[in-house]
Amino acid sequence: MDYSSSLKTILEKHDVLEVIEELKLDKETILSSIQTNPNTLCSNDSFLFIYFEQNASFLALSLNHLCKAKDSSFKQSFQLLQLNEAPVGHFFKCLINQAGTYILLVYDKSIYCVELPLKWGKYDQFDGGRPNIICKTIKFNPRSRNSMFLDAIWHKKSEENLIVCLTADSRIRIYRLSKPLTPFKEFHFSNSLGIVTNKDFSNLETEFLCLDMGTRFELNDKISYPIFVQRADSVIECVIDYETTHNFEYIGPLCLKPYHEEIEQSNIESFICLPGLPTCLAVLLSNGYVYHAVLITNTKDLNFDLASSFNEDDEIEEDAILFVYETFNLTENIQDTQSINLFKDPSINSRYFIKHSNGLHSVHLKWLMKLEEAYSINDLTDFSEIETSELTNLISTNPLFKQKSSNFLTGLTVIYDFGKTRTSLICLDNQAKFICKNIEYSNEEKNCESENKFTGYVVDLLKREANMPLILTNLENELSDNELKLVSQNIVNLIRNEYIERQKKVIFEFQKRKKILKSREKLQYESIADINNKLNELSKDKECLNKLHEKIAEKQKLLENRMENSFRKLFEKNKISTNENEKKVYQEIKTISNNLKEAQNNILSKTTCLNQIQEKHEQPSYDENELVQIKKLLKNESEKINELIKKVDILKSTVG
Repeated sequence: MDYSSSLKTILEKHDVLEVIEELKLDKETILSSIQTNPNTLCSNDSFLFIYFEQNASFLALSLNHLCKAKDSSFKQSFQLLQLNEAPVGHFFKCLINQAGTYILLVYDKSIYCVELPLKWGKYDQFDGGRPNIICKTIKFNPRSRNSMFLDAIWHKKSEENLIVCLTADSRIRIYRLSKPLTPFKEFHFSNSLGIVTNKDFSNLETEFLCLDMGTRFELNDKISYPIFVQRADSVIECVIDYETTHNFEYIGPLCLKPYHEEIEQSNIESFICLPGLPTCLAVLLSNGYVYHAVLITNTKDLNFDLASSFNEDDEIEEDAILFVYETFNLTENIQDTQSINLFKDPSINSRYFIKHSNGLHSVHLKWLMKLEEAYSINDLTDFSEIETSELTNLISTNPLFKQKSSNFLTGLTVIYDFGKTRTSLICLDNQAKFICKNIEYSNEEKNCESENKFTGYVVDLLKREANMPLILTNLENELSDNELKLVSQNIVNLIRNEYIERQKKVIFEFQKRKKILKSREKLQYESIADINNKLNELSKDKECLNKLHEKIAEKQKLLENRMENSFRKLFEKNKISTNENEKKVYQEIKTISNNLKEAQNNILSKTTCLNQIQEKHEQPSYDENELVQIKKLLKNESEKINELIKKVDILKSTVG
């Protein structure tokens, strides 16, 4: 069901500030007079999270409860998730993993990973809908005390929850959640910089700012993940993380080609790596320009023509470059280019958001969608898409372009996998108001196939008549052992009957359906084999009939010649008069001859049809009724021929 309309109505109708005050959370996290807070909003397939730094807690909004429990209050859809450890340092950002089970909190002193509780109950809420929950928090510390975290992201390897960190000591460290104290992979930039540039970097401290990661691709016959790191001197470094080894490959600094004067006159403020292949980076410059650059890892073997885009000074000596496909100026649409942040859109690879002090814009790279299609079939020779990106103003907090706006956005996220709900952008402003907007393009909508009867049957099997109950017993009253045993047994029975047993029924139905389909497949193969055997037999019968027809035709011709000679001798030379019986016999013989010629023509036409089918190398497909009719027709024709032969023999004996 599509809940986009009801979700928009409910969120924009109610005030989150009342819930914040009732839960005694720090409302200054949202109600700030200046736009300095990072993005405090994130979401998964069924929850919306607001992070409160001062309280070290998340306010989790259940989308299922909000849209389906229409008789409940707005506050009942919220749950408070508290960290079991207070973070230390300056807060940068929060990121949720692809599975929606962990939230990464990035601080400069340390990094924290919050494990979300299990979801169950009628509305699939955390811990059955308990309003206040303490969450397990995993802490990651840098190996040296003087080193700080500069940035951290989730690894693109979805099969395993890995965290990629950039530290102030010029290192990239990859941690597993199971071992937060020791990285299992580590890369030091200072060693590689000296090797690539043939300079001594032992006394030179290179300052790094942030990092991002691209989608995995195949490089040197290995599964690889590109990691991009921004330096303070407006250089983007590239490191390859191989999946099957513990080593990194240092690609080096990536040059932007073709040459643009803007890159020399300004600095790189930030960048993001868009998901999908080929890898595309959106690079923001300090003068308001944005570059859309495609990563090319092998410039010596380009499979599409770029020569027309290069200038005379563009001499490509590097193996890997960033090819600037498109450039546009944000100052033409955004008055204040300060405090600009770029955010990815997880629902589509070719779109991202630009959040600034006056609102929010979206950038849709239409040409990137065409490039991805060409890349997927490994044919970029015909790619010549010239359609530019589409810049759309989604939200404006300062429509009159005043010098200072009192309203701004404190967070944004995209809801795109909540059932069949259309892709919706959810924003939170500094007045604690939600802003919802449908951002799904008409050509992006997926063609949902109609559900068949079996799918509806499975859905009915999984429907639960009851859910995990909430324990409303006063915690001050102690229960007896028998009562505790009874309550536990009821809970276990409920889980068994309403969850496990229903899933077992569905598994049994799938196994039964699989068995039926396998038996039908086997029967079809047997039927096909039987038909092929019958076709082979018909082919053999056709050859026999052809030979028999040739013999009969030869004998018929001989008989006709003998009969003509006989009658000529009888009636012409001897001038013997014929009576009525002899004339009658003559007419019968002539009729028999015509019938034989007609039968011969029928057999020849059928033989020609069979030969044409055989020349096309196609085996005719006949059902059982057609095979019976063909056999019956051949049998009748054979009987007619035998009867004619018998009549000719009788006449021959009579005349002779």
